[in-house]
Amino acid sequence: LRLTNHELQWMLLLLLLGGNETSTALLTNLVWRLLQDRSRWESVQADPSLIDVAVEESLRHDPPVLGLFRTPTRDVSVHGVPIPAKAKVMVCFGSANHDDAVFSDPEHYRLDRSMDETKRHLTFGFGAHYCPGAALARLEGRITLRLLLEHLPGLRLTGRPERIVPFNLWGRRSLPVAW
Repeated sequence: LRLTNHELQWMLLLLLLGGNETSTALLTNLVWRLLQDRSRWESVQADPSLIDVAVEESLRHDPPVLGLFRTPTRDVSVHGVPIPAKAKVMVCFGSANHDDAVFSDPEHYRLDRSMDETKRHLTFGFGAHYCPGAALARLEGRITLRLLLEHLPGLRLTGRPERIVPFNLWGRRSLPVAW
């Protein structure tokens, strides 16, 4: 089976987007949330065991991809709602990650949330559509945060960050900081 040029272009776009834009968004969202309330930054500095929680909570609270479109190949029903074949459906990870039936106090970024609770997020999708880069993204987040805490302990926000433009992505176009 050979891919068409159009399919190859889409695959390349997905690889570039998945390996670049989403990692940038994860890192800027993570730093933004920690610096937004200086006590968060200081808590992680004082207790590096919170790095994993900070990364997972960032992925839950501020998923780099808010949602993706899917097209069912056959008629399906989800929670009693019929979805016809070939309909465009947007799966909203951002919304699911703020479900109060799954997360306590879901609208707040919290470092005291248990890993069992925080890791229930759907930022990387699920099942057959689970992100193949999930482990790498988590590793990038942990290493970057550890290095920032170690080498730039006085990091602070110096202005208002700007959001990136695409409606289904969530990240910072700019994150003004100083140290």
